[in-house]
This record gives sequence, C-alpha cells and structure tokens, in this order.
Amino acid sequence: MTGEIDVFRAELRAAGQPWSRVGIWLAGSGMLLLVAAQVIGQIAPIATYFFAVLGASLVLLAIGWISLLAAFIKRRQWSAAHPLVMPALSEAREGATETR
Repeated sequence: MTGEIDVFRAELRAAGQPWSRVGIWLAGSGMLLLVAAQVIGQIAPIATYFFAVLGASLVLLAIGWISLLAAFIKRRQWSAAHPLVMPALSEAREGATETR
C-alpha cells in the first residue's frame, strides 16, 4: 500500500507543476525586491527608485501568489478526479490471522 501512496503523492505533486515552482520563484523574488525597496527608501535621496522597485515587488508578489493558487486549484481538481481508496481498517490483511 505504501507504493500506491507514493505514486499518488508524486502524481499529485506533478499535477500542480510548473505553477507552484513558478509561484515560489516569483513570490521569493518579490520579497527580495521588497527588501531592496526598503533599503533604497532609507539610502537613496530620490523617491522614484523606491516607488519603481516597490511597484515591481508588489507585482511579482501578486503574480507569485496567483501562480500558487493556480497550482492549488489544479491539485484539488486532480485529487477529486483520482481519489485514493484506502482499505477499511476492519478488513483482514492478506496473510493475517484473526484471533477472537
């Protein structure tokens, strides 16, 4: 049964790709640009750089989160179409003996 679960998890993970990978990279670079905007806002005397970097970071963060949500929705749709059926706990296993 463990092999079936591993296959299910691998296929579920693949169902959200490349959306989740792209979303992580975009959200991460948006966060780095947000840090850069903070540093530029404290150092640079010109506010145009600050607002340009801040705007770019917010756009990257938004696109990254949208990509992550798209991956989540695709994985939910895939898991609804491919349910993993687990055996009931009350069923006897193969080769096991019942003692009562």
